[in-house]
Amino acid sequence: MISSLMMIVVLNLPFKAKPFGDMTFHEEAKHLALYLKGDIGYDKVTITKAPGPVFFYSPPYLIAPSEASDNQLWVYAVVFTFIIITISLLLIFKIGTNLFSKEVGLLSVLLFFIFPIHCYYSLGILAEVPAFFSLTLGLYGWSKIIKEPNQKSGWLLLLFGLWFLILNRPNTMLLLAVGFLLMAYSFIKQKQFFSTYGKGLALTFTCVGLMGYGTLQFAKMITGTKSGYNQEGLFYFVAHQGRFQFREEPTDFRFWESDIRPDSKDYQNWGKSGEALGKIMEETKRSHGDVYREFLINDALEHPFLFTRQFFVKCFYGHMYFINSVKPKDFHLGPIHGVMGYWLVIFIINFINIIIILGATLFLFKEKNLINYWLFWGVIVALLVFHGLTYMEPRYMFPARVALYIMSAAGLYRLPWMQRKVNYIAKFVFTTKSVR
Repeated sequence: MISSLMMIVVLNLPFKAKPFGDMTFHEEAKHLALYLKGDIGYDKVTITKAPGPVFFYSPPYLIAPSEASDNQLWVYAVVFTFIIITISLLLIFKIGTNLFSKEVGLLSVLLFFIFPIHCYYSLGILAEVPAFFSLTLGLYGWSKIIKEPNQKSGWLLLLFGLWFLILNRPNTMLLLAVGFLLMAYSFIKQKQFFSTYGKGLALTFTCVGLMGYGTLQFAKMITGTKSGYNQEGLFYFVAHQGRFQFREEPTDFRFWESDIRPDSKDYQNWGKSGEALGKIMEETKRSHGDVYREFLINDALEHPFLFTRQFFVKCFYGHMYFINSVKPKDFHLGPIHGVMGYWLVIFIINFINIIIILGATLFLFKEKNLINYWLFWGVIVALLVFHGLTYMEPRYMFPARVALYIMSAAGLYRLPWMQRKVNYIAKFVFTTKSVR
């Protein structure tokens, strides 16, 4: 009920996610569904970006009539994502309960209602919700493993969750590197952890890596020569963007689009650089990948200060939220409007967000056995490193908010006044007292 109300509220806000994103996932999922129903030929099926969202949105599109319009398909997809988000919230409660207590599980869910960014992303055909669900499954699997290391269901959920996370956000492949480093550390410093979970984690990471790579190659094979777009080209395009993001304008947090920041020096220089690289490819007949790779490496080596500053600004930006779909002077939300109203809303949103981050920070500082929560902080580290080095948008960090909110709940619950408040609410939610 609460989730439904939150979705309705977010749907009627003056700012919202683009219904179809950049159209790629929507079109490719639609074509895959139509192909499976026998309505179009295989030549129309492509998977040019991450395959996960295409697989995720195909089932609701399969249920929809073949002649359904894009807007009708959007309704099917949003209903599906609403169900998935609801399941995710139930699993988040279970994760908090398994690892801490029912009260922490309850607080984890309450944080999502206090800062309902999940509702915002649920209203678009995007990679965010399937990635969010994937990590939730993985974390739930790990919470079961912590309780019962020999239970196969936990390991299978962890494996499937990490695999599907990579399919939705291939950049999270870096999490596997974090995992193997964790194993090396535990082998040397945490013998008990290694003896309990080492073999299972080694097998899981290996399977996830092979399955992820295999699926990405399968998606590449499906596309073949039917499209000029591919994962490698997309990576270089995004990384090239990142070399100019916050380069000379470290405090310009406007979204990276021509209609939003046409006067931006960084944006203009990015366009000029792209034209220059295009001329190099034309004159030298070198491949797109070779030219862009050379530029990215040389630029980072030649401008170490800018590179380092950009990295930290991107990491900061990834945890902040700004409204870019509405200009400050045109902002209107009930009685709140204009430039002052715009910045007031931005302040409130990020004030709540910062409290959540501080809660997670408190947990990380107070928890003595952080290795048991490697997946929680590991996914955040992996995403920050990847996007800090390439290109960052706050939505890229959204899947990690599953881990962030649970850690925050565990941290905030350590505060006596917060514990009293949550315990009071818990009396009306739970019929029996939780056992610690």
